[in-house]
Amino acid sequence: MTVPQPLYKKRSTPKSDLIQSVQRALRILELLAQEASGLSAKQVSLRLGLHLSTVYHLLNTLMDAGYVVKDPDTLLFRLSGKIGYTVYGVPTSAQLVRQLTPHVQALQEETKETAYLSLWDGQEIVLSAIAESPLSVRVKSLTVGYTAGNHAMALGKAILAHLPEEALQAYFLTHKMEAFTNNTCTDLNALRALLVRVRATGYSLDIEEFLPDVCCIGAPIFDATGAIAASIAISLPRSRYDVRRHLLIPKVKEAAAAATRTMHILGYMWPPDAQRTFGQSHEHAGRHYR
Repeated sequence: MTVPQPLYKKRSTPKSDLIQSVQRALRILELLAQEASGLSAKQVSLRLGLHLSTVYHLLNTLMDAGYVVKDPDTLLFRLSGKIGYTVYGVPTSAQLVRQLTPHVQALQEETKETAYLSLWDGQEIVLSAIAESPLSVRVKSLTVGYTAGNHAMALGKAILAHLPEEALQAYFLTHKMEAFTNNTCTDLNALRALLVRVRATGYSLDIEEFLPDVCCIGAPIFDATGAIAASIAISLPRSRYDVRRHLLIPKVKEAAAAATRTMHILGYMWPPDAQRTFGQSHEHAGRHYR
């Protein structure tokens, strides 16, 4: 019987046959992959023990090829979305979570409330990251991977409001509109009316719809084409919501806008399969959802 051989096998290559500049460029890519927020050229130089001028030449080459971008806000170098497209054809959910989690953490620090991130994968709205605050309400039933109750949650409504009609209909063919509290909307036509308001205002609310005495504020995150990709939200007690909502709503919208900017900088399109499934071109999505 033939023993299967590994797909990738490191071969013994004389060092004289190796191209040093390629090796160094790959080391830079590996380093940047570990730093979601990015690094300066000087930091790359110090970490890898390379001359600063060499690092600049390699970074400029990688940027020209589209593998590295320079964040216009922080002026730090970071990986673009091209690595994911090259290997997988699409960015992975792990890549998105890695890049968007800093925005969730920043929102938690800014508001002092627990913050959340959900991703739309084309079929499900998946809770993907949580940044807890010791001073705020933590919705104990929500854990990473949770997919239910999105019709009652600010996270879910921020995404549902921006789905094409075909995708919205398909979603509710497989998801029941369960009543979690007396405030939960369980009628699809009534929910559609609420989603119109979400699109108009740029944010979504959950006012004791998922849990009694808990309110949430959410906002949509769009990909590089303007199509819906994710959402970000905070949760807090009703008493604090009534007092602080006018201050918190702009902060949630700003966090979503910053996350959307990251998607644009990195060139992420997400989820491509869902947009093909429902006949939504990226060009049309960009016009419709901006």
